[in-house]
Amino acid sequence: MRLNFAIAFLFFSLITSCTIQYTDENTTVPKGNDENNLLFDNEDTKLLKGTESIKIFGEVEEEQDIILSEHTMRSVVVKEVGLENGKRVFKGTYRYDGYSLEDILANVRLDKKSGFNPITDLFVKVYGSDGSHTIISWAEIFYPVHHNMQIIATRAARHIPFKTPDARYPLPDQTKLVISNDLITCRNIPAPVSIEICSSHGDFPEENPDPLYWPTLSMEGFTDEPVVIEKLPEELPLRESDMIFYGRGRGIHDVNPFDGYYLSDLLGLYLSPDEEMLRTGYVVASAPDGYRSVFSLSEIMNRNDRLETLITDKNNYEKAGKFSIIVTGDFFSDRAMKAMWKIVLLK
Repeated sequence: MRLNFAIAFLFFSLITSCTIQYTDENTTVPKGNDENNLLFDNEDTKLLKGTESIKIFGEVEEEQDIILSEHTMRSVVVKEVGLENGKRVFKGTYRYDGYSLEDILANVRLDKKSGFNPITDLFVKVYGSDGSHTIISWAEIFYPVHHNMQIIATRAARHIPFKTPDARYPLPDQTKLVISNDLITCRNIPAPVSIEICSSHGDFPEENPDPLYWPTLSMEGFTDEPVVIEKLPEELPLRESDMIFYGRGRGIHDVNPFDGYYLSDLLGLYLSPDEEMLRTGYVVASAPDGYRSVFSLSEIMNRNDRLETLITDKNNYEKAGKFSIIVTGDFFSDRAMKAMWKIVLLK
């Protein structure tokens, strides 16, 4: 009988622990041990108010509501920064606990509409309860070197500097989409309620040149008229990446460093994105053989980890070109592209 009572009590405890964080915004969980070495474990953790489930729709076999608490709780730490009159404004440092988009979307069955077989052209729109949305590329979620970087936070704790204990930045009240490798944290929208899965659509002819080569690069959406370049501007600083080039299909391609230029530096010559553009903008890079890859604008121009995408204007390691990109923030090389002929900015 005691065993039955213990099981019943444990079941009741699990049920209430899963639901309380979404119903009582003023509730906190106990502090961590401030005698240990965990630097984000010595302040109260606030339980945030919001929905218990996330609706998944768009290019999927079946719309569904996914219960957040059925997944593993993850943690990220974030220095929140906004833009005001073009200047960076510090908003506070926090630890967020919640459920990662990688876990939430892991078992969703896709029904792509683009007609393009690889998944490099996918992206998601995460909607808040107020109708606002954030763009995240599919590869940001499933391809990165560092995983579970985007979470729907249901708990928050602030970091208070021990020499300035009065610097107590406000805690949020609602659940929150948190993208922890953004520099300007404008994609961290409150009260996420749904995720739409999309693929990029547009004019993608399949030229199949042999050898795979295109002499120019067209950049559309960055200025009033398309910009066509035959070589990269000389003012771009030369960069180097030690990425190990490994694909999901063929495996290892190359282990040598790559020389090139930051794609963010190139785009920055034509664009100074504001918060809305960083939150909702995305880039489609394509080649004449029809291959394409989607990037959120933030993952190109708004990183805090310096895992930058490289662009080159010389024949790459497979003797294809002229313009190629290498995505150093991805574990797999599938979004890399040779003979790139067009980059289009959309929102």
